[in-house]
Amino acid sequence: MNINRALNNIISQAYLEAKSRKHEYLTPEHMLFSALNADEGKVMISTIGGSPGRILKRLEGFFSDHMTTVESSEPIQSVSFKNVMERAFLHVVSSEKPEMDLGDVLASLLQEKDSFAAFFLMKEGITRIDILDYISHGASAYGENEDKFEEEFEEEGEREPSAKPKKVLEAFTVDLTDKAVRGEIDPLIGREDVLERTIQVLSRRLKNNPVHVGDPGVGKTAITEGLAQLIVDGRVPKTLQDYRIYALDMGALLAGTKYRGDFEERLKKVIQELLKLEKAILYIDEIHT
Repeated sequence: MNINRALNNIISQAYLEAKSRKHEYLTPEHMLFSALNADEGKVMISTIGGSPGRILKRLEGFFSDHMTTVESSEPIQSVSFKNVMERAFLHVVSSEKPEMDLGDVLASLLQEKDSFAAFFLMKEGITRIDILDYISHGASAYGENEDKFEEEFEEEGEREPSAKPKKVLEAFTVDLTDKAVRGEIDPLIGREDVLERTIQVLSRRLKNNPVHVGDPGVGKTAITEGLAQLIVDGRVPKTLQDYRIYALDMGALLAGTKYRGDFEERLKKVIQELLKLEKAILYIDEIHT
């Protein structure tokens, strides 16, 4: 397995960092510390929406409070460090990539749930799927260029984590109510009975997930769009007023997925974001197939 030059340098610096601090073990925290002192790591984390400076300060605190020093000058790889590298290796092999890079390691590190390194990244709102999206699409996935984040890095300091440049719902769903507001939905003709029944099911307290079954092209999506139009027009029961309907964009959800479980993680992230909203309906086209 080939490791690209940048990652090789980061691993070497992580080892030297542990050695210079006289730490007994080489850990994922040393790896993250080294990554965030490298240009590639700074740009990646900044682009995704985290603060490298804030994470580095937390890592310094971790080294002071949780790492013991020993006389031995040769750090030993910890179990967690080995787990991170082995997972990254398996991911690279399964995706048939020619070499392992920093993104592969950070994606693996975020699966090491009991590590402080993963905790510090998640505290910034960074998830494994964010890293995988960056691997697949680079800075363009976040609507910003890398130079901008490099310029802003020195000023980030103690800023609180902000909303990510690219919203999950904007990336993987289409807001049908927004389309209705813009007049982009055609009138629904002849399906009023199905639409009325859909509203009845959605208004239930339990078992409120309607499924429209039928061959492709018979008008299942049109029913959902019709509901979005009724919501915008205020012609729905009080229980559905002010709701927004999000249609899952299956193409965007699948685009760039390389690792096993990527699709499931993206879908889970979409659902998590929808749960944060008080009034949201998720529409999944062809779910019955």
